[in-house]
Amino acid sequence: MRVLLINPQFEFKKFGSFTRFMEPMPSIGLAYIASVLVKNGIEIEIIDDFVLRLGAKGILSVIKKKKFDIVGISCLTPSAPITFSIAAAIKSYDSKILIVLGNIHAVVFAGDILKKEAVDVIVHGEGEYTMLELAKAVASGADLAQVKGISFKQDGKIVHTPPRELIENLDELPYPQWQLFPFTKYAFLPFMDVKKPGLSILGSRGCPYRCRFCSLPNTGTKYRERDPKKIADEIEYVIHNFPVKQISFVDPIFPLSKKVGLEFSEEMVRRKLHNKIVWTCETRIDRMDRELLKAMRQAGCRRIMYGLESGVQALLDNIGKGFSVDYVKRIIKLTQQEDISVAGVFMIGLPGETRAMTQQTIDFAKQIDLDFAKFAITVPFPGSQLYEDLTRTGELKRQDWENFTTFNTNPKELVYVPGNMKPEELIEMQRKGHRDFYLRPEIIFRQLFKIRTISIKDLFSGFFSLFSHGLHKNN
Repeated sequence: MRVLLINPQFEFKKFGSFTRFMEPMPSIGLAYIASVLVKNGIEIEIIDDFVLRLGAKGILSVIKKKKFDIVGISCLTPSAPITFSIAAAIKSYDSKILIVLGNIHAVVFAGDILKKEAVDVIVHGEGEYTMLELAKAVASGADLAQVKGISFKQDGKIVHTPPRELIENLDELPYPQWQLFPFTKYAFLPFMDVKKPGLSILGSRGCPYRCRFCSLPNTGTKYRERDPKKIADEIEYVIHNFPVKQISFVDPIFPLSKKVGLEFSEEMVRRKLHNKIVWTCETRIDRMDRELLKAMRQAGCRRIMYGLESGVQALLDNIGKGFSVDYVKRIIKLTQQEDISVAGVFMIGLPGETRAMTQQTIDFAKQIDLDFAKFAITVPFPGSQLYEDLTRTGELKRQDWENFTTFNTNPKELVYVPGNMKPEELIEMQRKGHRDFYLRPEIIFRQLFKIRTISIKDLFSGFFSLFSHGLHKNN
């Protein structure tokens, strides 16, 4: 039994001049699936096409040289068309290869995908043990209906098996099989790269919050967290086995609780791991206080990304964030006082937003003195409450999935624009936000001489991209 797992590339041309900042990030989901399969004696190969850029033809050439029984592909919304083209190419070459898709987009549209695309099986939810049982069933010729947590085609009909139980103890999973991946090529978002190379680590799964724009609440996963000591064990393993300088948590919120944050930080210091590696995380602004921030900094945390979304309280309330702009100001100040740099992520073009509101968000980002700011155009991703609401009201009718990206530079390809704004205006405000934020003397000085995690080349080429957009617009 041989299994090929694929992380497909995106349609990079959609990002325009922002493409050069689209560095490949570690695919921890596939790495966990690979670890469970390898542990159970199944031969695995990985193609991370975000790194290799082989495309469907290149991937097919690899498959022709080796025999695979199953090909599993991660399917996110922006990469869905590329995923389908890869599946079609493989099926045309050898119809006996079982094509399996996983991840949120595949789950949301499982029935349609199985009917229309060259796909045999959709894996729902956590894929580690589902892929293992699926591989064993294929190897033995057993009925796929015995495998929990999948949808598949059988005699022209779509069969949905009972859901698989969630993995309650995440620490039972073997460590991600990073040695099968091109791990030295990985980085994180430009503003989350402190040192290179870096790898991801998982501290929890699920999320107890219900933000309207997030797909996670509708995937059926409840919140579970790992033992802080086990997380430190894994970091120690990574340090000893891979030449990495940074660990980044993939959790949407880490730490969620102060208790876990303090215990993990204490363990990092006790083992002196804080002297060997730095780490970054994303968390909610309302989970932090001075004591926790101080402990995290001592333990090696160098940057935190906060999902701030907007500087307009009414818009924050509308998307269910559950905190105030005044609280944001206080915690950002505390974070920087503890010598942890701060990246803030904002969404522009939220339902009900106006140009004046977008400007208010830009001004807010400057006022709270963030180290980094990202202004992403709102995309109602399938699986989110926002997608369901806008589809139901008829405000969202598009299914050109390759355009479901937050940095689309073509006004005609924006999938959603609030009624009070125009597509051209929204793109203009996104560029304006980045120009206004980064083209300030104090920010340029801070990036070049204090923080120093964005290279001079990237800093000024980014500025050139922003300026060239503006010049092009005026010509």
